[in-house]
This record gives sequence, structure tokens and C-alpha cells, in this order.
Amino acid sequence: MHLLHRTAAVLSALLLSAASLGALSAPALAAPSDPAAPPVSEPAEGTPHSDHTFEPEALRAIREAETPQGAASSLTRAGDIKVTLVTIKLADKTAEQTAAIDLNAAKAGINASSSFWKTMSNNRLSMSVASTRTGVASAARSTQTYYEIMDTVTRELGWVNGPYKALVVFVPVSELSWGALGAGWSAGNQGGRILMPLPNNFTNNVVAHEFGHVLGLMHSDSLQCLSGKPDVGADTNGNYTDSSCTVREYGDTMDLMGASRWFELPTISSSHWEAGGFGRGDEIRNTGIAAGRKSYTLKAWAGTEANRALKFTDPRSGEIYFVELRLPVGYDARLAVDGNRGVKIVQRGGATAVSSLLLMPSTIPFTGYYATNHAWQGGSTFVTHAGTKVRIDYISGDAAGVTITAPDPFTDISGSGFRSDITWMYDTGLSTGWGDGTYRPYQAISREAMAAFMYRLAGNPAFTPPATSPFVDVPAGSLYYKQIAWLEAEGLANGWEDGTFRPGASMSREAMAAFIFRYSGEYCRLPATLGYSGPLASPFSDVPVKAAFFDEIAWTSQSGISKGWIDGTFRPLDAISREAMAAFIHRLDTFQDANGGCRPA
Repeated sequence: MHLLHRTAAVLSALLLSAASLGALSAPALAAPSDPAAPPVSEPAEGTPHSDHTFEPEALRAIREAETPQGAASSLTRAGDIKVTLVTIKLADKTAEQTAAIDLNAAKAGINASSSFWKTMSNNRLSMSVASTRTGVASAARSTQTYYEIMDTVTRELGWVNGPYKALVVFVPVSELSWGALGAGWSAGNQGGRILMPLPNNFTNNVVAHEFGHVLGLMHSDSLQCLSGKPDVGADTNGNYTDSSCTVREYGDTMDLMGASRWFELPTISSSHWEAGGFGRGDEIRNTGIAAGRKSYTLKAWAGTEANRALKFTDPRSGEIYFVELRLPVGYDARLAVDGNRGVKIVQRGGATAVSSLLLMPSTIPFTGYYATNHAWQGGSTFVTHAGTKVRIDYISGDAAGVTITAPDPFTDISGSGFRSDITWMYDTGLSTGWGDGTYRPYQAISREAMAAFMYRLAGNPAFTPPATSPFVDVPAGSLYYKQIAWLEAEGLANGWEDGTFRPGASMSREAMAAFIFRYSGEYCRLPATLGYSGPLASPFSDVPVKAAFFDEIAWTSQSGISKGWIDGTFRPLDAISREAMAAFIHRLDTFQDANGGCRPA
């Protein structure tokens, strides 16, 4: 499940809460559930967590750009976030209790956050304490919810959100309402507010986590399914096709934006990295749409090398996956061990449009709050719900090898002798098949479909078809009128003597030879075709030298575009199948490349 199915639903849910947020009085809980989105599971009891709300100005950014300001930003985002650090004396707490707030520990949390985000951003982003106020008396009380406390304190301080400025408030309570270890409000423009309880072992982690929200990120979640499936698709309404699956908020515990263990600050996942515009911009290799079988090398994600992770697009579902290697390096030094040392697979999306979603080897709900099986190990294979395979070939002390194998783009070509040619047609955008996922390789191709293929092969050239059709049976404005009119205008198709093109008729093998011969010579101006005259003897037993299309058919043999049948025949009058057409077009493209490429007249 990924952002493709979630964006509209999540944005609608967030925007519905904008009115209540305008008064700073809405609880900083997850976005309201949407009936069109897969369910989100509550974190396991005891899960260290914080809560987060987008300020009204950030919600406006979501409305306008689909992500809060800061997320999906360019590498030009840079600056030091100036922090106003305040300790608050709540109305029902004593001065002595307020003095128990360790200011040095609070500053250490901000410094730890700054070091972390400097590393993530290639030293472009940081946080520093610009001013400090201690023991500020407030009318807020410890019995109030954290959003009520922050609402009161914000008004009392006269705080106004702005770019690269943050208000960080500590109050003398052991935890906030609903057991939260922190709460944050993102204002966009790398600014916002953070409310924290008394400093504790989680402070460094939580402050850095909250600044992740300020920088535009939401939580790192995981897929969980009672069936254990590592990946699952969604229906047209955005619901999981496996009803036992939900999104577990905070479920990626190898990510700072999840519920990380041992008070550590693990590296953010590569999907968050790209979404937030972190690093130098060369850390994630985009391999594009998966095609064929290709192998890659991964380096430690918490390291510094270029192209150390990769992303690919599933050719069937269109979903994007990120593949990264977690080794005990840098910020992952203590956490990337045992079942969490290995290859991690994530997507953008999850509980919200700006979350991250972990896909584990087993998605059966884990107990407690820390998962021990984030990573895929050597010899294992992750398979997307649409069928693309990611095999983990090996994992060494400093690298991993993965092989990505794409499924056939069509469901009915596994038995075709021209499977690779059909796949090439799909990969190059020349054929998308039928709407039901089939290619129908053995079906005869029509003359109008052949016109469409030739037009696409030429690169969809700019062409305005005439108002009056050149053929009496091809009305202007019909489905393939533009492509058929283009063929006629380029001299590639003359039609029949009666003025017809016969678009629905099957394409004969001899007519196919004529089409591609003219395309290679008259349109592409390839020297190997121009001025060609056939040999003295026919290459095929059923195509005499005096046949109507002898030169064209002989040229297909000489150029390697047609090999004919095993019995030495060409069978010129037979209808050409869609699989054979794919082979002819692919070989024609290869022939063009070998002879200098197509150079339209």
C-alpha cells in the first residue's frame, strides 16, 4: 500500500481538521480516519510516542502542494532554526518542582537534535538555542491536555510562528496527556512548536523526532497483516485487498520518526530522506521502472557513499519502493543488529501522505513496541504484491547485493516465443496491451493498430491531420485517424485502389514488409534502405522475384528483420500476429540504431 492510494483521503482528513486547529484548540492526534483509507492500528500499549499537529499555515501548504512546506523540498533548504527555550511553572506546580526541569538536559536535547539533522541534511539544517526563559508562570495546569497547555502558554508568551524559528517548552510533569513523551506543531517554513515533559532518557530522541515533524515529516509506520504478507495491494477505494492488514503507526522502530529503541536516534529511512530533500541528492539511485533482471550493490544506509540505496517503480502497480542496507554504522551503530541488520524495504505513505511505511519479512503483529525483524536477510526474496521480485543475493560487512526481477508486463505472454520483444514494446511505451492486462500475442493485428505502432515508433511526431480524410472508410476524428492520416502523408501507406484503408482488416505479412521498408527508407532516410533493389534470387520459396512486394520482403530478410518460417517460406498473404509484429518492430528499431538512427526527411 502506498501514497498512490492514500493521498486524497489523507489530505481530506487533514483539511477537515483545519478549522479547529485555527484556534489552537484541537488535540494533536492522528488525522481523522477516512472510510476510503485502510485502517490504522493503535500503537501497542507502552509504545514511546509523541503527537503531532499541522498548524493552519502548514495545512494551507498541504492544500496547495500536497505536502507541508519542508517536505519534498529541494536541496536548497538550509538554515539554523533559532530556538526559544522556555521552562514553565504550571499553576498547580511549585517553584521547586519547576526548578527540577534540568535546563542543561533540555539544551542537550536540542544539541543532539541539531547534530542529527545536520548529518541528515549534509550540514544545511541545524537548531540552536537563541534565547532562554526559566520558571515562567502560567495559568495552565498539569491536569490539562497537552494541546490545552500549549495553547495557553503560546498566548501568554505572545508567540508567533515564523520561518526558521521554534518554541520549545518544558513543563514539570513526567509525561504529557495520553502518555505522550512530546508533542509538536508544524508551522511550515522549518518552524513550529514543541512541548516536552521533564527531561528523561528519551529527551534527545523525542526532541530530534519533533524537529523531524517541524521539517515536514510524519511518522514511520509499518504494514501489519494477520496473514503475515510482506506487501499487499489496494482496491479502487484505497482499502487493502487483504482485510487483515492495517498500518501500524510508529511501527518502523529503525527510524527516528518511529518508536526507536534504547533511546537511540536511528537514521531516517530513504523514503523520508527523499521526501524531505535531505543529504546531497545522490544517496538514492533511481532505477526507474523495473524491467528484466538487474543486479545492484547497496552500501550502508547510515554511511556516506553515493548511490548507497535505490528505488524502483513496479511496472504493474506503478508503486515506488525504496531499498536500503542497515548495518551497524553511524547512527545505526547500536540498532542494526540481529534481525535488523540487513536490507530494509520501505515506501512513502502509511498513516498519512507524508509518513513512511516499512515492509518486513513477516508482517504478523509484533509484541511490545520494538520489532526485531525489520530486515531481509541474504538468500531471501521480497515480492511486491504485483509480482516484482527483490532477491537479497548476499550481505557482507560493508555491502549487500540485490537482484530485481520484473514480472512479465502482460499476463498471457509467458508461452510466447517473442516474449522479450513484447516486453520491449511495453518498456518503450509502444504497447500497453489491452485494458485487462493481456497482450493477446497470437491475435492478428489490424491495419489501424499497425498504423498506431508505426506512429509511436516515430516518436509521436507533431502532425495535424487534414479536415478531410484521405480514405473513404476512415472518418476524420475516428480512433486512429491521426495515425492513419500520418502514414498516408508520409507516403508509408497508399491504401487500396477503391480509396479505402480497411482499418479493421488484418495486416498481411507482405503489407507489413512494405510498411517498414518505406518507413526505413522514405521516412528515416537510412542509406541501407534507400535505393535498395532486391537480389537476383528470392530468399523465400513462396516469394517469386516478380512478386508485388518482392523488394520489400527481400529487404526484411537481408536486414535481419524477418527470418521467415523454418520451411523456407515467408507466407506473404498470412495475417501477421501481434507477437510477430512485436518482433518485426523490435528488429527494425535495432536495424535503425545500427545504421545511424532514424533521420526523418
